[in-house]
Amino acid sequence: MTIPVSLIKWPLLVLLLAWGLWLAWLWQPARQVGLHTENLLKRASARDWTAVEAMMAPDYHDAWNADRAAAIDEARQLFSHFFALQITALEPWQVTETDGAWQAAAPVGVFGSGTAVAHAVMDEVREAEGSFTFRWRKSGSWPWQWSLAGSGHEGLDAKYGRRR
Repeated sequence: MTIPVSLIKWPLLVLLLAWGLWLAWLWQPARQVGLHTENLLKRASARDWTAVEAMMAPDYHDAWNADRAAAIDEARQLFSHFFALQITALEPWQVTETDGAWQAAAPVGVFGSGTAVAHAVMDEVREAEGSFTFRWRKSGSWPWQWSLAGSGHEGLDAKYGRRR
Protein backbone atom coordinates (compact mmCIF):
# COMPACT_ATOMS: atom_id res chain seq x y z
CA MET A 1 0.00 0.00 0.00
CA THR A 2 1.31 3.40 -0.92
CA ILE A 3 0.37 6.64 0.75
CA PRO A 4 -0.39 9.50 -1.59
CA VAL A 5 1.86 12.54 -1.22
CA SER A 6 -1.20 14.78 -0.93
CA LEU A 7 -2.10 13.07 2.39
CA ILE A 8 1.38 13.65 3.84
CA LYS A 9 2.17 17.17 2.71
CA TRP A 10 -0.38 19.05 4.89
CA PRO A 11 0.42 17.29 8.18
CA LEU A 12 4.12 17.65 7.40
CA LEU A 13 3.64 21.35 6.65
CA VAL A 14 1.76 21.84 9.93
CA LEU A 15 4.48 19.96 11.81
CA LEU A 16 7.25 22.07 10.24
CA LEU A 17 5.32 25.26 10.97
CA ALA A 18 4.84 24.23 14.63
CA TRP A 19 8.53 23.38 14.93
CA GLY A 20 9.49 26.76 13.41
CA LEU A 21 7.20 28.60 15.84
CA TRP A 22 8.68 26.67 18.77
CA LEU A 23 12.22 27.58 17.66
CA ALA A 24 11.23 31.24 17.27
CA TRP A 25 9.83 31.14 20.83
CA LEU A 26 12.89 29.33 22.19
CA TRP A 27 15.42 31.65 20.54
CA GLN A 28 13.97 34.90 21.88
CA PRO A 29 16.75 36.81 23.66
CA ALA A 30 14.95 36.90 27.01
CA ARG A 31 14.41 33.14 26.97
CA GLN A 32 18.01 32.47 25.94
CA VAL A 33 19.37 34.69 28.71
CA GLY A 34 17.26 32.85 31.29
CA LEU A 35 18.34 29.45 29.96
CA HIS A 36 22.00 30.45 29.83
CA THR A 37 21.85 31.73 33.40
CA GLU A 38 20.32 28.45 34.60
CA ASN A 39 22.98 26.54 32.69
CA LEU A 40 25.71 28.68 34.25
CA LEU A 41 24.46 27.87 37.76
CA LYS A 42 24.24 24.15 36.96
CA ARG A 43 27.82 24.13 35.67
CA ALA A 44 29.01 26.07 38.72
CA SER A 45 27.15 23.62 40.99
CA ALA A 46 28.98 20.79 39.25
CA ARG A 47 32.22 22.78 39.65
CA ASP A 48 32.89 22.45 35.94
CA TRP A 49 35.08 25.57 35.81
CA THR A 50 36.21 24.92 32.24
CA ALA A 51 32.59 25.05 31.08
CA VAL A 52 31.84 28.10 33.23
CA GLU A 53 34.86 29.91 31.80
CA ALA A 54 33.75 29.02 28.26
CA MET A 55 30.44 30.78 28.95
CA MET A 56 32.21 33.99 30.03
CA ALA A 57 33.22 36.79 27.68
CA PRO A 58 36.98 37.36 27.30
CA ASP A 59 36.49 40.88 28.71
CA TYR A 60 34.31 39.72 31.63
CA HIS A 61 34.36 42.14 34.55
CA ASP A 62 32.28 41.91 37.71
CA ALA A 63 31.30 44.21 40.54
CA TRP A 64 34.22 42.95 42.63
CA ASN A 65 36.74 44.07 39.96
CA ALA A 66 37.56 40.51 38.96
CA ASP A 67 38.28 39.61 35.36
CA ARG A 68 37.44 36.20 33.91
CA ALA A 69 40.56 34.42 35.18
CA ALA A 70 40.31 35.94 38.67
CA ALA A 71 36.59 35.16 38.95
CA ILE A 72 37.15 31.51 38.00
CA ASP A 73 40.10 31.21 40.37
CA GLU A 74 38.16 32.73 43.27
CA ALA A 75 35.10 30.54 42.60
CA ARG A 76 37.32 27.45 42.37
CA GLN A 77 38.91 28.28 45.74
CA LEU A 78 35.67 29.23 47.47
CA PHE A 79 33.59 26.28 46.28
CA SER A 80 36.38 23.78 46.95
CA HIS A 81 35.20 23.92 50.58
CA PHE A 82 31.93 22.20 49.61
CA PHE A 83 31.51 18.43 49.65
CA ALA A 84 28.11 18.78 47.98
CA LEU A 85 26.98 21.95 46.21
CA GLN A 86 23.84 23.27 44.61
CA ILE A 87 23.44 26.83 43.37
CA THR A 88 19.93 27.70 42.27
CA ALA A 89 17.61 30.64 41.70
CA LEU A 90 15.05 31.00 44.47
CA GLU A 91 12.60 32.88 42.25
CA PRO A 92 12.03 33.06 38.49
CA TRP A 93 14.62 35.11 36.60
CA GLN A 94 13.69 38.71 35.87
CA VAL A 95 15.21 39.23 32.44
CA THR A 96 15.53 42.79 31.14
CA GLU A 97 17.27 44.59 28.30
CA THR A 98 19.20 47.82 28.80
CA ASP A 99 21.05 49.47 25.92
CA GLY A 100 21.45 46.22 23.98
CA ALA A 101 22.74 44.25 26.96
CA TRP A 102 20.57 41.72 28.72
CA GLN A 103 20.56 40.82 32.38
CA ALA A 104 18.94 38.15 34.50
CA ALA A 105 18.32 38.92 38.15
CA ALA A 106 16.92 36.81 40.99
CA PRO A 107 17.73 35.83 44.55
CA VAL A 108 20.08 32.86 44.43
CA GLY A 109 20.58 30.19 47.06
CA VAL A 110 23.75 28.25 47.75
CA PHE A 111 23.08 24.89 49.40
CA GLY A 112 25.26 21.95 50.32
CA SER A 113 27.61 20.64 52.92
CA GLY A 114 31.27 21.14 53.61
CA THR A 115 33.76 22.86 55.83
CA ALA A 116 33.11 25.86 58.05
CA VAL A 117 33.94 28.10 55.10
CA ALA A 118 31.18 26.44 53.05
CA HIS A 119 28.66 27.03 55.82
CA ALA A 120 29.80 30.66 56.13
CA VAL A 121 29.27 31.11 52.37
CA MET A 122 25.77 29.62 52.57
CA ASP A 123 24.92 31.85 55.54
CA GLU A 124 26.29 34.98 53.86
CA VAL A 125 24.34 34.38 50.65
CA ARG A 126 21.16 33.54 52.59
CA GLU A 127 21.39 36.72 54.68
CA ALA A 128 22.29 39.00 51.76
CA GLU A 129 19.57 41.39 50.71
CA GLY A 130 18.83 41.68 47.00
CA SER A 131 19.33 39.71 43.85
CA PHE A 132 22.27 38.35 41.94
CA THR A 133 22.53 39.93 38.52
CA PHE A 134 24.12 38.26 35.50
CA ARG A 135 24.81 40.49 32.47
CA TRP A 136 24.83 38.79 29.07
CA ARG A 137 25.55 39.96 25.55
CA LYS A 138 25.33 38.37 22.11
CA SER A 139 28.62 36.78 21.14
CA GLY A 140 27.78 35.54 17.67
CA SER A 141 25.22 35.57 14.91
CA TRP A 142 23.38 32.45 16.05
CA PRO A 143 20.45 32.93 18.45
CA TRP A 144 22.04 30.72 21.12
CA GLN A 145 25.43 32.44 21.20
CA TRP A 146 25.64 34.50 24.40
CA SER A 147 28.54 35.36 26.71
CA LEU A 148 28.49 36.36 30.36
CA ALA A 149 29.83 39.93 30.46
CA GLY A 150 29.56 40.53 34.19
CA SER A 151 27.83 39.73 37.44
CA GLY A 152 27.07 41.28 40.77
CA HIS A 153 24.86 41.36 43.83
CA GLU A 154 23.33 44.47 45.34
CA GLY A 155 24.11 43.63 48.97
CA LEU A 156 27.37 41.74 48.52
CA ASP A 157 28.84 44.34 46.15
CA ALA A 158 28.84 46.99 48.86
CA LYS A 159 30.10 44.60 51.52
CA TYR A 160 32.86 42.83 49.58
CA GLY A 161 33.58 45.18 46.68
CA ARG A 162 37.32 45.54 46.10
CA ARG A 163 39.36 48.46 45.01
CA ARG A 164 42.11 47.33 42.66
